[in-house]
Amino acid sequence: MGKTIKSCDLPNILVEFNNIQDDLPREIKDEISISIPEEDYEAENKLNPEQHKVFSRILDFVERGKSGIFFIDGPGGMGKTFLYRALLAHIRSKKRIAIATATSGVAAAIMPGGRTAHSRFKIPLDANASSSCSISKQSGAAELLRKAQLVIWDEAPMAKRWAIENVDKCLQHIMGNDKYFGGKVVVFGGDFRQVLLVVPRGTVHQTICASLVKSPL
Repeated sequence: MGKTIKSCDLPNILVEFNNIQDDLPREIKDEISISIPEEDYEAENKLNPEQHKVFSRILDFVERGKSGIFFIDGPGGMGKTFLYRALLAHIRSKKRIAIATATSGVAAAIMPGGRTAHSRFKIPLDANASSSCSISKQSGAAELLRKAQLVIWDEAPMAKRWAIENVDKCLQHIMGNDKYFGGKVVVFGGDFRQVLLVVPRGTVHQTICASLVKSPL
């Protein structure tokens, strides 16, 4: 929350971050210090053929610095989160930054370092076509996004299309790049057969129009 141990009337704790420079923004320090569970290191070797195909394809884009948008479609229990964790572990093990987000807090909590998309990207609660994410180009959050090589957004079908489009515009602005999501590799995931977004008192037509399937993305 940007506070220190002293302001909370708690004893000092000596922590050494050998690979972190003092001049790095707090957001980047937090990402670098995320611990990787041992099982996530081993996940890469336990992927099934379909998962491994997706894993290799996404990493190929990351390694070549090529922009790309992917959508991992599959019902619950098909191993989407297992794939995400393998991707995150692979990139983070090389001291690189991979951002894990999800539309819902529950989905975000099961990924190491996961945050809700609204929290990470500062998306307005009532996002629309003219709204924008409240991230300054000079902020630590912007610097984190600039350094990120991969962005994962789970349960994307639960988000309104404008929330995702706001992030697209935000990354283009931060990166100074007019490619989708500023040229980043972005992996969406979810299942359109499960819980969709909520349009209060909306009709079926209004719900579909607010869904990602109707987005130019």
